[in-house]
Amino acid sequence: MTGRLPLPQGSVATLVPDRSEPSHTPQERDNLDLIRRYRSAAFAERASFLKPGAPVTRIGMKTLSETSGLGRHGYLTDSLSDRRDEITDIIAKGDMVWAVWTLRARHTGVLFGMPPTGRSIAIVEMAMWRIEDHRIAEHWYFADELDLLRQLGALPRGAALLPPPASQER
Repeated sequence: MTGRLPLPQGSVATLVPDRSEPSHTPQERDNLDLIRRYRSAAFAERASFLKPGAPVTRIGMKTLSETSGLGRHGYLTDSLSDRRDEITDIIAKGDMVWAVWTLRARHTGVLFGMPPTGRSIAIVEMAMWRIEDHRIAEHWYFADELDLLRQLGALPRGAALLPPPASQER
């Protein structure tokens, strides 16, 4: 027993460091606070932080989402249990906020079309958000999908993705 209480379905425990600095403007401090609250909110509550029609761009997991047949996200609420996101860095400049975190979870449901493996994963992710009128107006996410596939056993570690280049010898 780990001593942790189970999270409600769709929740993410997020550890967010306070990186506010005296040089931050009041707007930048507000933007950092907004993102801290957004990242700590349950998935079902996150839409309330977005401006209507705020576009999201996913890079890294996008290919897996497209090939899974599960739609935009490629995963379901039960895909990753005991999810914990630990933000290792967060910065703000003007109307932009950037963060890097490690997503840690156990693969317990269909994830990008892959049946549950029960394996624990730790994936590095990054995001950028543009804030407008105290809400997220645009957001971009980047994740290491290659490492995810390796950790789930879908791609053996050390396996070549491409054939070796043709010999350049003459």
